[in-house]
Amino acid sequence: MVISKKWARASISAVVLAAVTVLSACGNSNNAGNGASPTATGGNAASGGEQVTLRFFSNLPDRKSGQGLAEQMIIDNYVKENPNVKIDVEALAEEPFKNKLKAYMASNEPLDITMVHGGAELNTLVQAGYVKEIDPKAYEGEQFNFLPGVYKSFTFGDKLYGLPRNSDYEVIYYNKKLFDDNGVKVPTTFTELLATIKAFRDKNIAPMSINGKDLWSFGLMFQNVVQRYSGDQNLILDAVDKKKKFTDDESFLKAAQYMAQLRDQKLFQDAFMTADYGASQNLFSQGKAAMWYMGSWEAGMATNASLSEDFRKNLNAAYFPIAEDGKGVATDLIAWNGGGYALVNSSKHPEEAKKFFDYIFNAKQWPKIAWDTGAAVPAQKYDLTGNESEVQKQLTDVLVKATSTPGASFIDYGSPKFKDDVQNALGKFFSSKEKPEELLAALQAAADSQ
Repeated sequence: MVISKKWARASISAVVLAAVTVLSACGNSNNAGNGASPTATGGNAASGGEQVTLRFFSNLPDRKSGQGLAEQMIIDNYVKENPNVKIDVEALAEEPFKNKLKAYMASNEPLDITMVHGGAELNTLVQAGYVKEIDPKAYEGEQFNFLPGVYKSFTFGDKLYGLPRNSDYEVIYYNKKLFDDNGVKVPTTFTELLATIKAFRDKNIAPMSINGKDLWSFGLMFQNVVQRYSGDQNLILDAVDKKKKFTDDESFLKAAQYMAQLRDQKLFQDAFMTADYGASQNLFSQGKAAMWYMGSWEAGMATNASLSEDFRKNLNAAYFPIAEDGKGVATDLIAWNGGGYALVNSSKHPEEAKKFFDYIFNAKQWPKIAWDTGAAVPAQKYDLTGNESEVQKQLTDVLVKATSTPGASFIDYGSPKFKDDVQNALGKFFSSKEKPEELLAALQAAADSQ
C-alpha cells in the first residue's frame, strides 16, 4: 500500500511565511483573542441539554504537567461550560497507546476523539475507515489561527482527516550544568559531537539519552545527519519515492558511516535499546545524561514542577550539529506536524464530539494554553506573554529562523510497511556492528517493497 504524498513536503517559502506569522503573533497580543468565544466554539453552555459522555483517547498519561496538563485544562474548561457533557479520558504512554489504538481500529471501538500521529500511522486509520474526514475550510481564519502548511501530514487523497496540535521539530536538549562542570563545549559540528562523547564517557556520564526501544528517534536522527551532508531536505523523501536510491547517493553513505561512529563510540546511554520514551527522559532529567535528542513537544520540561529546580534552570535547547564537509546549515530544521486529534467514525455522539473537537482548537484553547503553560510549540499562532522559560525562547528562535524543513519525517513518508521495515533496520544497525552499507541496503529494500 502506497499512501498519498501530497501532504509531505513543505516549501522553504511556506516555512518563511510560517515564521513571519509566528513573529507577527508574538508582536500582537490581540491575535489569539480575536476568535469566537470558547463557549460558542465548543457548543452551547447547555445546562439543560441531554447528558452525554464522550470518550477521549490520549497518549498523555501525565495529567499534571506538560501537554497532559494542557489537554486536561481544555477538557475541564469544556465540561465547566457544558455541564451536560462528561468526558471520559483514557490516557496511555506512547507505545501502549499506539498498540491499543490499533486494537480499537480493528474492533471499530466507538471512541469519539482520539489522538493520532500524522503520516503513515494516521493513514492506516484512514484506510480502515476509522477516522472521519473534516472540512479544512471550517478551520480558516482567526477563530483557529493555524499556521500555513500544517495540514500536510493529515491529508490523504486531498482530504483532511484530523488537525495537528503542535509544530514538531528536532533539537538537542542539554544540561548546561553538566557541560559547565565538566568543561565540555556544547557541540556545533560533527567533530565536536564526537569529542563530546569522549569527554563525558571519561567522566562516566552518558553523553546522550535516547529511546532506543521505540526505534523512531533513530530515523529522525538519520534524516538529520543525511540533511547535514546533502543540504537537501527532499533527498531522503525522494529515496522513499524511489526517485533516488539509498545505495547510490554519497550523502546516505556518509550519514550511515557517521551514525556508525556515534554508535561505536557510545553516544547513547548503556542499554539504550531497552529504554522506552519515559526511561530515556528520566535518565536525562535526573542529570545522568548530558543531552537528549528529542522534539519541541518537550518544552514543558522547563516548567514541570515534578522535575528538580536544578535541572529546570539548567535545561537548554540547541541546534543539531552540522557536518564540516556537508552542505546543510544549522538552521535547516527537521520539522513536521506529527501529533494531533481526529474524530472517530464510530462515535455514538458525532455532533457533540465535533463541538468538543472544534473547541480544543479554538485560538483561546490549545494554542494559548499549550504555550502559556510551556507545554509545547503549537501549530497555530501564539502570543509571547513575557513569562516564557528560556527553553521556550530558544525553541521559538529555532522555529522562526528555520531556513528549510522537509515537512515530514521520512519514516512516516512511505507506507506503514515501509515504516516498520525501516525502524527494524535501524534497530538492527544500532544494536549490532552492522556495516553502513548493510543499513543502506536494508533501507533500499524497504523502499522497494512498500
